[in-house]
Amino acid sequence: MGRIEYRALPVRAFPEYTVRIAGGAVTFGVEYRHLDEAVILAEYGSDGRDLFDNKRPAGMSEVVEEDGLALHVFDAATGNELLRFDCFDVAAHYHFLTPSVPRNVVVEHDVAGDGPLVDWALTEMRKNLGAMLTEAGAADVAAKLDDDTVATALDTVEQTARYVIAAGRPVPVG
Repeated sequence: MGRIEYRALPVRAFPEYTVRIAGGAVTFGVEYRHLDEAVILAEYGSDGRDLFDNKRPAGMSEVVEEDGLALHVFDAATGNELLRFDCFDVAAHYHFLTPSVPRNVVVEHDVAGDGPLVDWALTEMRKNLGAMLTEAGAADVAAKLDDDTVATALDTVEQTARYVIAAGRPVPVG
């Protein structure tokens, strides 16, 4: 699996497309995410590629055109995003995020070996959320997790994620 570290955070979650689910010390987000060159330009300006040292995760094309489900884990106290799982059909990957540095570690997901990222992510969050948060530099948040609260929230995350996948890309009204 490929792993790349960046000094810039990824394009933020879009609140208008993100359902937030309280999980105690964390808030989960379920988003249908569309990422293309226009979104990147709007977020970073014309020097966006320089911020990422002109490196792309494995499988991501030169011209970015991705969409699909994204699962987010935010610090409930600060709202900072700490983990993200981009469950795209092409170039599925996940992020360990340390906003204070900023640090963005992108890990390529092996769909062939580990199955769809959404299934893997839900399983890993149920089993290893604390360890993943610690790897993201948020050991303080990990220490505040309540297993029962997280488990209940993840049930809702899974139901919402399955709905979002089935519904597909949102179509703007009007």
